[in-house]
Amino acid sequence: MTGSGEGDRVRTGIQVLDERLKGGFPRPSTLLLFSDKPTEKRLLAENFAVQGASAGETTLYVDFFRAPTLARAELSRFGKYPADHLVMVDAISSQLMVDSSEAYRIKDIDDLRGICDVIVQAIQEQKPSRIVIDSMEFLADHFHKEAVLDQWKRIIDEAERVRGVTCFLFINWTYHERDLSAIRALSDFVVEFQSSMRGGILRNSMRISEMEEGGIRTNWIPYTFKDLVGVTVYFPRIMVTGPFNAGKSTVVRSLCEKSISIDRMGTTVAFDYGSVNITGIEAEIFGTPGQERFEFIFKIFAREVSGVLLVVDASRPEDFERARHMLELIGPRIPYVVLANKTDLAGALGPDAIARKMDLPEGTPVVPTVATENKGVRDALLILAEMIIGVR
Repeated sequence: MTGSGEGDRVRTGIQVLDERLKGGFPRPSTLLLFSDKPTEKRLLAENFAVQGASAGETTLYVDFFRAPTLARAELSRFGKYPADHLVMVDAISSQLMVDSSEAYRIKDIDDLRGICDVIVQAIQEQKPSRIVIDSMEFLADHFHKEAVLDQWKRIIDEAERVRGVTCFLFINWTYHERDLSAIRALSDFVVEFQSSMRGGILRNSMRISEMEEGGIRTNWIPYTFKDLVGVTVYFPRIMVTGPFNAGKSTVVRSLCEKSISIDRMGTTVAFDYGSVNITGIEAEIFGTPGQERFEFIFKIFAREVSGVLLVVDASRPEDFERARHMLELIGPRIPYVVLANKTDLAGALGPDAIARKMDLPEGTPVVPTVATENKGVRDALLILAEMIIGVR
């Protein structure tokens, strides 16, 4: 059985990242999924494995902590995939002294060379498009670091021969910075992970750095997991704001399958709320009222937002000063996109004219939209997502 990922790239399944990576991670390449504290980085590795198997690619999964039956059960949370496209290396059965039905089984967990012989044999015979080693800290905890680094490089060399993309998971417990530098030097991409508790909710984020000079660097990207969907980029708060009657509520409704609005006499007096999931991005959308008397609500929602969609009525330049003031309240560090809404109306200004009249910094995205017809609104959200992630 051979991998069917014959192209030059393997996709992550997160569209906004795949587009920035020109279709995914290049083949061959080595990814280091790294943290110095326990995080949910295994989610990304499992998602990566299932994305490959479900696309018909052969994926090799080496698991030092779970029995193959348990690993397969947990991988099934990410969706269906052909069973014969996911090949397991069993490192657990010998530790438990039970029989194994896997084609590749590590018989002596105290023999570093023997462990890697099995992994190399599986790579040579299966020629996988994707390889996941979960996790290298198991070897780092059991064997001398120089020997581990030698075998680490051996696995990489073999994976490169079959043009595979290899993910090494690694939590650093004992290695010094010199050793970590050597590990990074073996990698084409380093994906760092961190977790934080905010408002009683655990939030996970990752940052991708290409080791090549001038390579891709992202910001910290928040992510989450959903059964049968997998890993998605997750923005807990995107604010939709703008002057009175610019069309903010319509923008929220256009983006979200379901939304709620608190209004009186046909205008928003508190907020609009909805959630959206497009192209691997999940976001919570909050719309604020635009009148100055509700500015206190605006300031509350402006705290800790991931990004802002600023909606202006393209046919009402007299409101642009108010829109500019709202940007000043948000502050300079929050990414934003201007939606030039109602561009179907007579006298509507184009993006360049709006940028000049609002005195926007050069390069500020101004996207023509007709929210009532769902035109341009999702394009604006995707641009904002790229800005937040740092891939635009």
